[in-house]
Parts: sequence; C-alpha cells; structure tokens
Amino acid sequence: MKKGLWLLVAILVLALSVPALATQGKGQGKPPDKGKPAEKGKSTEAGKSAADKEKEKREKEDKEREEQAKKGRAFGMGQEKTIRDWFSNEKNLQGLPPGLAKRETLPPGLQKHLQRNGTLPPGLQRRIQPLPQTLAQKLPKPPDGVKRVVVAGNVILLEERTSKILDIVTDVIGVAKGSGSSTGVRRTD
Repeated sequence: MKKGLWLLVAILVLALSVPALATQGKGQGKPPDKGKPAEKGKSTEAGKSAADKEKEKREKEDKEREEQAKKGRAFGMGQEKTIRDWFSNEKNLQGLPPGLAKRETLPPGLQKHLQRNGTLPPGLQRRIQPLPQTLAQKLPKPPDGVKRVVVAGNVILLEERTSKILDIVTDVIGVAKGSGSSTGVRRTD
C-alpha cells in the first residue's frame, strides 16, 4: 500500500505542476537564449564595440557629405583629394600670393571657430584668399552664392551671404606629404 500511496502522490504533484509550467512565461515572448553565441552577420546594438559604433558613425557622415557634395554644399572625397594633391605639389605653391603660399597658424580661439556649420568670424573674413584659379578649374563649379576660399592653410566652402562654413578641408598648406595629414582622408571637425 505504501507504493500505491507514493505513486498516487507523484501523479497528483505532476498533474498540478503541468498547468503551472504551461502558464509560466506567457505574454513575455520567447525568452532570450542565454549562453548561445550570436548568429554570424547579426549584431545587436548592445553587442557592438565602441570602435564599431564609431566606424558606423563615420561611414554615415561620409555618405551624408557625399550627398551634400553632389549638391555643391560640401567637399566630396574626390574633391578633397584633388585639393590636398594640388597643395602638396611644391610647383603649384610657387607664384602664389604670400598670404596663401605660407602656412599661417591661427590662435586657438579662432581655430575653434573654423568648423563645419559655423560662421566665419569677421576678423577672418578680411583674411580670406580666393582658391587658386588652376585648382578651381579642376573642381566642379560651386552653386550660386557659394565660394571656395583659403584661410590660414584651410580650404573652406563658404556661403557668401551669411559667411556660414558649409565644409572645410583642414591643413592643406604647408603640411608635407606623409607628415600626419594623409591625402583623401576626411578632414577632422
């Protein structure tokens, strides 16, 4: 009789626990698979490293800049490479006006003002030089109301009416090839 009693208790416990297990987790969706590695090619936002996030951010910015370059509102990567190559050639620098041929440095406060979507400070507006004609001919014509200028070793795409800096290629004059500024690489903002 003891065996029959134990069997009856086991069946009763099992019968009562099945409905409780069936309702457990309902409405919560599929529970996450813990301990399983993520599928290849699929990554979650939480699983991305800081380097991956930074790379994605740069790629998105580059794509947006290329779209803006098509409209004449930014320097495309090809345009930037052309500008850097032109200024890195010593022959091109000969015969330029003194303010354009040498590398000027700006005080740190003014240098901070030279940023994309900022405005050119009045003190620097007097120091702008036009882009050399031979270089300007190699680049697509900017839209009306936009001009390319050189200020203190930087080539700036400037909105004439508002002096808004649409885009900037930094440190193009006076930086020797292979000395920290690489050709065709996005500018630092």
